[in-house]
Amino acid sequence: MLFKKVLVPYDESDHAKSALHIAFGMVGDDPEAEVHVVTAVSVGALPDPLFGGTSLESPFAVTSQMDYDAILGSLLQHTRDDMAGVIEGARDGAVCKVETNAIVAASPVEGIAEYVESHDIDLVVMGRRGLGRLSGMIGSVSYGVLRSVSVPVMTVK
Repeated sequence: MLFKKVLVPYDESDHAKSALHIAFGMVGDDPEAEVHVVTAVSVGALPDPLFGGTSLESPFAVTSQMDYDAILGSLLQHTRDDMAGVIEGARDGAVCKVETNAIVAASPVEGIAEYVESHDIDLVVMGRRGLGRLSGMIGSVSYGVLRSVSVPVMTVK
């Protein structure tokens, strides 16, 4: 099989769910293949108090690095838990390995590009449009990933 490590960026959109089905269909019968399902959380999407804010009204007020790590860890674990049910529903009997992760990066595009590089991904299968604003014919994140990675990118509806 040509592709052994496939990344599916996941943002809960219908297009991302379609990408999951496509990825499992492509490599699912290979027990050595890996499908990496990753949610990239933009630093800008996190509450400001996590990054130095001191609002007393905020439930996210951070008083130490340990508080920050605990809040961030909880957020990422919640995201992974949310993905688990969707992934099981999309597997359709696939026997490949599945890795789930939630990452925080300056932007979703940068997070996905860094993940591709650091995990030796062979192919990215992603929705053409996600939950964010649209940019032209395809979403701005998928367009950014197309320009930022050196591996093939398949966009799906």
